[in-house]
Amino acid sequence: MSYCLNLHCQDPQNPNDVEFCQTCGSKLLLRGHYQAIKPIGNGSFGRTLLAVDLDRFNTPCVIKQFSPQNHSLLSIKKGSELFKREAEQLLKLGEHPQVPTFYAYFEEEENLFLVEELITGKNLLQELSEAGAFSEQKIWKVLYEILPLLKFIHENEVIHRDIKPENILRVNEANSQQVGERKKYQLVLIDFGVSKLSSQTDPNKMGTITGTLGYAPIEQIRGGKAYPASDLYSLGMTCIHLLTGVAPNQLFDSFSGELIWRSLLIEQGKKISYRLEKILDKLVKDLVKERYQSATELLIEIALVSSQNGEPKSESKKLDVSERNFLEKLQIHQKNSQKKSHLDVIVQAEIEAWKNQKQSGESADYRQTKVSDNNEDSYQPFTQKLSYDNHLQYNSELLDNVIEFEQKKANFVPTKTKIRNYVALSELWKTVQIIKDKTTHVNSIAIDAQGFLLVSGSDDKIMRLWNLQTGQLLHKFLGHTAEVYGIAISADGRRVISGGDDRTILVWNLQKRRIADRFYSYSGSPYSHRDGAIFSVAISPDGETVASGSADHTIKIWNQRNGELLYKLHEHLDRVFCVTYSKVNNIYTEKNDGQIFASCSADGAIKIWQVGCGKSLKTLRGHSGGVYSVAFSSDGEAIASGGADKTIKLWDVATGELVNIFEGHSQAVLSVVINRDDRILASGSIDGTVKLWSLQTGKLLDSLCGYHPVQFSPDGKILVSGGEGGRMLIWRL
Repeated sequence: MSYCLNLHCQDPQNPNDVEFCQTCGSKLLLRGHYQAIKPIGNGSFGRTLLAVDLDRFNTPCVIKQFSPQNHSLLSIKKGSELFKREAEQLLKLGEHPQVPTFYAYFEEEENLFLVEELITGKNLLQELSEAGAFSEQKIWKVLYEILPLLKFIHENEVIHRDIKPENILRVNEANSQQVGERKKYQLVLIDFGVSKLSSQTDPNKMGTITGTLGYAPIEQIRGGKAYPASDLYSLGMTCIHLLTGVAPNQLFDSFSGELIWRSLLIEQGKKISYRLEKILDKLVKDLVKERYQSATELLIEIALVSSQNGEPKSESKKLDVSERNFLEKLQIHQKNSQKKSHLDVIVQAEIEAWKNQKQSGESADYRQTKVSDNNEDSYQPFTQKLSYDNHLQYNSELLDNVIEFEQKKANFVPTKTKIRNYVALSELWKTVQIIKDKTTHVNSIAIDAQGFLLVSGSDDKIMRLWNLQTGQLLHKFLGHTAEVYGIAISADGRRVISGGDDRTILVWNLQKRRIADRFYSYSGSPYSHRDGAIFSVAISPDGETVASGSADHTIKIWNQRNGELLYKLHEHLDRVFCVTYSKVNNIYTEKNDGQIFASCSADGAIKIWQVGCGKSLKTLRGHSGGVYSVAFSSDGEAIASGGADKTIKLWDVATGELVNIFEGHSQAVLSVVINRDDRILASGSIDGTVKLWSLQTGKLLDSLCGYHPVQFSPDGKILVSGGEGGRMLIWRL
C-alpha cells in the first residue's frame, strides 16, 4: 500500500502501483523515491510514517512530516526551527551505531520532511511497563551503553536536552538493518528535536526552556541553559525511574525539597549497592558544579572503583574498543604511577583536564534566584548592570519618507508590500513616531494609567520600558527565558505582570525595575502554567486578582498580592489567546465589588466570567475560526472580538447578541482595542494594516500602516501599534 501525505485527504490509502492519490490527486512519492506506507506516530507538530526507499531496494525508513495543527504563527516558527535542528544534529553525529542515521531533509508541497533510519524495538518506558522495575544489573547495563554514547555526542558539541526512558530504544534483535557495529549495541538514543550545540551556551544569556519535567535539571527548566552535566542529570533521573518504577514527578518531596527514591526502594524491599547509590546521587545533584562534568569522568570513576574493590568488570567488555582501552590504560596508570609511558602521559593529561574543568565549574557563577515569599524585594535584579548601559539613552526618530514593510511570514509564504508615506496614508492621525531598539517582533504592549510609560514584550525574551511622550528607551527587563506574549500594568502604576512561552508569570516592581514575585501553579513548580505558553495576562481594576490565559486551554486566577493560585478554569477546548477585565462592576449581580472578565480561544468561543465563580456566565459564538483578541467598552456593556475569519464582531454583554460585524481586513485580526469614550475601535492584523472604526456605526474611519498589537493611551489621543522589524508606531490625533 501507498499512503497519501496530504493532511486533508479523506482516504489516504492507495494501491502500491499508483503515482497519484486516487482520492485527492496528490503526488504519492517524495522526491520520486520515498514511499510512505502508514502512520506510526503523531505529535502536536507533526506525524511519523513508516516508509520505504525505492532507490535502495525498498529499504525501510522513517518519514517525519512537519504538520502543525491549530498553532499560532509564533509556535509554528519555533517548531520548524526545532524540526530543522533535529536534521542538522543527526547529520552532525554521522553514522554512530547508537544514533538513527540521517537520510534527507527537504521541503515539498509547502511541507517539511525529515527522513531517517528505521530502528525497530521498544523504548525503556514500554519495557518498564511490561517487565516491571529494572534490577541493579540492568541499570549498570544502561549506564555502560549510554555513557560512551553521551561522551561521543558531547565531544561533537551536541547536548540532547531530553533524555528519558521514552527516548532510549532497545533494538529488536531481529531488526534486519542491524549490521556491523550496530550489533554490539542494544540501546539507541532517539529524538534530537530539542538538542543544541554546546558551543551556543552563553553563561550570561538566558536560553529556551525545554526538556521534560521531572527529567530536566533545574538549569534547563528555570534558566533555559544546558551543559553536558545536564544530560547526565537526565540520565540519572531515567535510571532512578527505571529502578523504582515510579515517575520522577512522584519522587519529589515538595515540603523538604528532596528526592525520596532511596526511601521508596526501602519500602519496596529492594537493595542496591552503595556504589550505584553514590553514583545516582551525584548524577542528580541540583547544582551543576556538584555533578559529574562529563560522561568520561563517570566512566573513569566506575572503572577505578571496580578496580579498587576487586569487582569483575564483565560489562566493560561491551564498551566501545577505544573506550575500553582508555579505561584499561587509566587503571594501569593508577597501579604503577612511577612508570611514565607515552600513553600514561596522555591519560594524565586527560585527568588534569577533567580536574580543571571541575574547578572552573566550581568557580563559575551559578547564581540561584531566591523564591519570593510575599516579599516583592526578595528577588535579585536581573537588570541591575544593564540599566546603567549608555545605549539605553536612545531617542526615537520621526518618519517622513517611504518605508518598505516585509509582511510577517504566514504559513511560510513571505510577501512584500510597499506602503505609502505614513503621514499621507492617514487623514485623521497626522503624526507618526517610530520607536525601535532591535529587529525582534513585538508581541504585546501596555500603557500606564497616566499615559507616560509604555512597556513592550518581544520575541527576544526582553521587556522594554519607554517614555511614551519622547520615545526614549528607559530600561530593559531581563528575566523571561522565552518569548514574552502578555503584559499588563497595575492601575497604580507600581507593578507590571508579564507572561510568555516559558510558561512563567513574572511580577516586576516598576519603580525599582526588578522582579518582585513569580506565580507558581503548585508548591515547588517552576511554572505558572505547566503545560503551555502564557498568551495573555490581565489585572483586575481593583488590583486584587490577575487572570492568565494559556496554550494548555486553561485560565488561572491569581492573588496579585502573594501570587497564590485562587482557582483554575477549564471550559475552553483549545488555546486561550486573550483574557481581559471589564472596568466596571459586574452587571449580573447587585454586588458593588463584583467584576467580570472575558476570554477567547482557538476553539472559536468567547466566554464571559464573574470573578469568584468557577463557571462561565455566558458563551458567545459567531466567528468561523479562532478568536485572538477581545476588548470591553468602557461601560462594560459591549465587547469586541477579532478572529482568524478576518472580522471584528461586536456583542451585547448582557444578552450575548451579535450587534455588528466589521469587515475590511484581508487576514486574521490579532488585536482589538476600544478607546475610553467608546467612539473608536482599533484593530491590528497580520495583513499590514491597523484600521479605525466607528464603534456605533461600524464605519471604517481610517486605515493605517502597521501590525498588531494595538493600544490606546488613557486619554484616547495616542494610538500605539506594532510595526515591522521590531518597530512600534505612535500615532497622535
